[in-house]
Amino acid sequence: MKTTCLNCRFYKIQDVESGLCREEALTSKNHDAEKPVVKASHCCDQWVDCGQTYYIRLGWIKKNSENGEKEEQAQ
Repeated sequence: MKTTCLNCRFYKIQDVESGLCREEALTSKNHDAEKPVVKASHCCDQWVDCGQTYYIRLGWIKKNSENGEKEEQAQ
């Protein structure tokens, strides 16, 4: 298994290529903590497996990338 942000429990997806790292906010229970923007392919030492959520994220990315392509072709 690849230990990328897309597979990490702390990753919150924003768009097809990037999202937020919520590691500090979730581990310190400080919801106002900084949530840096990271690429889905990024990896770090705080990685924790997200399980089934990975497949949900893949579906979301696939759906949104198809919608983006259709919108570009329509213009």
